[in-house]
Amino acid sequence: MSISTTPFETTSDRAMIARLWRGYVSKHISTLLLAFLFMAILAATQAGYVFLISQAGQFLEGLDKPASAEQKAYTAALMIGPLVIGITVVAAASMYIQNILTNKIALSTIRDLQVDMFSSAQRADYALFTREGSGGLVSRFVNDITILTGALLRTMNNLGRDLLTVIAVICAMLFTDWLLTILVLIIYPLIIIPLVNLSRTLRGNSTDAQSQVGLITEQLSESFAGARLVKTYGLEGAQDKRLEKSFTERFRLYLKLVTNQARVDPMMEIIGGIAIVGLIIAGVWRVTSGAVTGWDVAAILASLALLAPKLRALGTLNNVVQEGLASLARIFELIDQKPMIIDAPNAKPLTVTKGNVDFKTVGFAYENGEGPALSGITLSAKGGQTVAFVGPSGGGKTTLLNLLPRLFDAASGTITIDGQDIRGVTLETLRSNIALVSQDVTLFDDTVAANIGFGRTGASREDITAAAKQAAAHDFITALPDGYDTKVGPGGARLSGGQRQRIAIARAIVRDAPILLLDEATSALDAQSEAQIQEALDRLSAGRTSFVIAHRLSTVRNADQIIVLDGGTILERGTHDSLMDGGGIYAQLAALQLS
Repeated sequence: MSISTTPFETTSDRAMIARLWRGYVSKHISTLLLAFLFMAILAATQAGYVFLISQAGQFLEGLDKPASAEQKAYTAALMIGPLVIGITVVAAASMYIQNILTNKIALSTIRDLQVDMFSSAQRADYALFTREGSGGLVSRFVNDITILTGALLRTMNNLGRDLLTVIAVICAMLFTDWLLTILVLIIYPLIIIPLVNLSRTLRGNSTDAQSQVGLITEQLSESFAGARLVKTYGLEGAQDKRLEKSFTERFRLYLKLVTNQARVDPMMEIIGGIAIVGLIIAGVWRVTSGAVTGWDVAAILASLALLAPKLRALGTLNNVVQEGLASLARIFELIDQKPMIIDAPNAKPLTVTKGNVDFKTVGFAYENGEGPALSGITLSAKGGQTVAFVGPSGGGKTTLLNLLPRLFDAASGTITIDGQDIRGVTLETLRSNIALVSQDVTLFDDTVAANIGFGRTGASREDITAAAKQAAAHDFITALPDGYDTKVGPGGARLSGGQRQRIAIARAIVRDAPILLLDEATSALDAQSEAQIQEALDRLSAGRTSFVIAHRLSTVRNADQIIVLDGGTILERGTHDSLMDGGGIYAQLAALQLS
């Protein structure tokens, strides 16, 4: 996307364009040079029209005087017709080949950008997803990429071609009559100053509009994902007003953008009109003075007709470039996400022997959060023990679990596994020793077997089937149309909540990790299934260290430790019996639930 011809770029713009060139476009340099060759051929054909018109007068005047008008016309057709047709064929072929080549470069560049964007997003800290939300990220992959694709295609196809055409036609004009050409070249640059000022406005308009699209994408995702709640609670009207407000703001921002964009063509039209008037006046003077012929003036006017759409296209291309640069900035912002949670310089593989996990005075606060989410958490889990976290929502239970696989890093204190600080071991080995089942089940639009097999790379069908049986999922899976090869749909939409939960549990079982994180793992199950799953989890937990978040206290009665969390601190700890005897918060919660 070489746009060095636009003098209104900022330093950051030039840096972005240089980066785009170095990292993405330059790898297609041979194809680009070939495309420029055909652009040059096309530009030469456009200049050829000017020469033909200029020389037509001399050709006609050189014909035999006694010849009739019909004979002159016939002779001219035989001489000039094949030339015009030949130029047209060459121009059409050059334009077609050039379009194919430049489109290939532009679309290859977009593909490579998307690959880098996704790779960067996948490796970014979990905080990116909690901070920006899925809608904002998806908007970059869809809206920003769409805008940049249009900008690249327009730039690749039009910028070089139109610039070369303008240069070639101006050379032909100078050859025909340099004075009239200078007149045109004095008038058209007058448009540059207003275009420079307009480009700055367009950049801000485009950035605001694209940010608003990201917000709308997020709100649409929330509304559609929450369709059950919306309909049950009769919130259609409230959602209508919420989205109408966002759509109206988008309308306002885009109307402002297109209004500013619409100013370019009228400005170009006015300048073009001034150029024609000046050319006619000067042309009459040049002809009457005998400096040029009427055919020369006609050739200059024809040149202006060729130049006008090219110059107008270059003028409006600035609008597209400004939008594209705004999108490119957001794309590079995502690509440049540098994860803070990375392996330490001397990180070693985690070796789990007993599975002892220790939290020592652990503290944590979310970015822009009010107060600490966790404060002074100290607890120990011996290998094979089950530690349950209970307490009010927002007390820090899920946050504590997220620290163990280093989705976030503790702000203070240490977390160790068998005496190894988790910050000193490799992320790959740390996370490979941890299995997670969350109340928010994540299934991909793939087969049942694939979704279970995601738990461990290379898991066999026998491993998958055995895990499904332990998770009490085998029976319903075999009853599906294609059994284990049944597609579950986006997000597992073709399955019930309980079925999705059992597949997620089977995925954790097939992972066979020594540390289990269970965040409301049985929340979506009925009583019978919950009992079956609890039995499976009890068997699975044997010899493994398990951390369980549960609001149903009946599921954690047999835990080796029960930790009561509230406000990010530990209020109580002990077994079910000891906490019940203590008569504290846990006893009060248990009394309410178990009564």
